[in-house]
Amino acid sequence: MSDFSLYERAHRNRQEQASGVAFGRIVDVDAQKRLCTVVTMMGAGSMNDQVLPNCMWVSTDANPDGDESGYIPRRGTLGLVFFVDGATFFWGAFNPLGLEGSAAQPGSTLNLVEGDKIISTLTGNRVSIKRSGLVELYSSDLLQRLMYRTGTGVHRIQDLCGEYLLNVSDGGQITWTSDPDTLTSLYRAEYKKDLARSFIITEEKGNVTPSIISRTHVGPAVPGYPDVATPVYTNEITIAGQMTTTLSFPQFPGTPAGYASVIGPDGSISIKAGAFQTTTIDVGASGAVDLSVNSLATVSVSELGDISAKGPVASAEMTALGEVTLKNALATATLKVSGEIEITNIQGKIVIDPAGQITIESSVGAVKVQATQIDIKSMGPLNIEGMGPTTVNSKGPFPLELTGMGMPAAGSVLTNPQTLSPFTGAPLVPFSTSVKVSV
Repeated sequence: MSDFSLYERAHRNRQEQASGVAFGRIVDVDAQKRLCTVVTMMGAGSMNDQVLPNCMWVSTDANPDGDESGYIPRRGTLGLVFFVDGATFFWGAFNPLGLEGSAAQPGSTLNLVEGDKIISTLTGNRVSIKRSGLVELYSSDLLQRLMYRTGTGVHRIQDLCGEYLLNVSDGGQITWTSDPDTLTSLYRAEYKKDLARSFIITEEKGNVTPSIISRTHVGPAVPGYPDVATPVYTNEITIAGQMTTTLSFPQFPGTPAGYASVIGPDGSISIKAGAFQTTTIDVGASGAVDLSVNSLATVSVSELGDISAKGPVASAEMTALGEVTLKNALATATLKVSGEIEITNIQGKIVIDPAGQITIESSVGAVKVQATQIDIKSMGPLNIEGMGPTTVNSKGPFPLELTGMGMPAAGSVLTNPQTLSPFTGAPLVPFSTSVKVSV
């Protein structure tokens, strides 16, 4: 035994160990101090079978101010120990030994060729650079990145992971997650106008909800609460293929959107516009169109071409065949396909048929003008007035008949100015027959 440390010049082996080389095996590692404990072997004299507790391992680049390029060795690593004026340095490593000194498996099972470089760990993590141009960052089969070029001139980056997160100086972030239990994934990106999140764009794609596969929000949001927002623009697409777009007013929370549209997978379109969604346009899959303005006026066009327009007190309808109907609260006018015209109100009706017959009806009577005659019917008094003599003529050899329960008023004169045969009493000349009523 010596009373002096191996690192003191007074030690009896100090001179022998001033310069030399031996094999060594690491039995302990102090990663923070970058020191290791090494047991030497196959060294000359006192350099053999020594336990060196403060052996420094050689790094490719290590500087006193802290920057370094190197690695942390593991126990069982086999290498060379250099003795330099009392200091020891470990440089390795050869094929490692097991913790019990037995031969260990090769450090890597990768298919490597000359010129390839690799850094790997005990858990299988590795960085490999191959002379073919492939650069691989590998953590597991489900977490890796490949950078390579193909023979066709394609330069590609290929990533594989279970969850992806990207933060851009707190100006936004992207997350992409998957759920192995439900076999679903969700992509979410947030783009910020500023750190206060006064205005953001949020995109979600994938399993947004059980029925929604894509959603975009644009508008201000609350700092620190990514799910709290008052969007001025929202777009959603469902699994069934329906797309909904809305424009809102964030300064009036709780009010309906100023604009909303829904496009169905069948091609139907529904649009609501106005500050309180008071104007709507609906286009059906068959081509029918409905327009509503402030819930006061509507216009409908069917897929066959029928048109209907309704206002607060009136409406108009036109069929594809050409029939037209106009209505208000008190009257209706109809132009039929046959050419007939009909005008009605609560007191009466006027009808003109395609043959030219005109009928005027009221609650007390009717007038019908036909091709060969005119009929006048009255449930009450019938007045024919004139400022002077009034004549009712029946032209032709036809009698003029006055029938009824009433009698001519006093002062009336009824005449039948005909020339009669003194022998037979029959008219000699068939000319006009008249009734002249004088008052």
